[in-house]
Amino acid sequence: MFNTIAEGLYPNYSVATNALSDLGAIGANTFWIWNAQVFVFGAVLLSGMYLLFYKSQLRLHVGRANLVGTLYVLPGVGAILVSLFQEGSAFPLLHGIGAILAFLFGGISAVYSYRLIKGPIRYFSVILGIITLVSIPLYVSSAASISGLTERLIVYPYVLWLVCFGTCWVSIQ
Repeated sequence: MFNTIAEGLYPNYSVATNALSDLGAIGANTFWIWNAQVFVFGAVLLSGMYLLFYKSQLRLHVGRANLVGTLYVLPGVGAILVSLFQEGSAFPLLHGIGAILAFLFGGISAVYSYRLIKGPIRYFSVILGIITLVSIPLYVSSAASISGLTERLIVYPYVLWLVCFGTCWVSIQ
C-alpha cells in the first residue's frame, strides 16, 4: 500500500519507466515513505523467517535448517540494504547488492518452498518463483521504456508468494 501511495505522490512517476527505488532516491519527495516501508518489510521478513527456520518446529523437518534458513533470510537482508543505501547515495554498490539479494534469493526461496509446503499451493509457489527468476535477466536487458514494468515482474510475484507461504505455514501449524 505504501508503495502505491508513494507512486501517487511522486511527480510524473511512471510504473513503466521508473524503478521502484526511484521512490526512495535521495532528494525524492517520497524518500521517507518508501524507504521506511522497505525497511519494515525487510525487518519483518527477516524476523519471520528467523523465527520460522530457527525457532519453530519447521527446523526439525528441514534437514539442513541453517542452509535453508539462510536462503530465506537473505531477501530480508537485501530489502534492508536497499532501504539504508538508497538510489543516489554514496554507496550505490550496496544498494545493488541488496537488490540482488532480495530479487535472486526471493525467487529461489519461492521455488524451494515446493519442498516445504503441501498441496496445490506448492506448484503455484514454483510458478511465482520462476516468474521472479526469469524476470531478473529480462529486467537487466530491458529498454528504459519498460524497466519499471520488468522490475515489478520480479517483485510482485515474490510478495504474492510470501503471502501464500505465510498463510500455508500458519494454516498447518
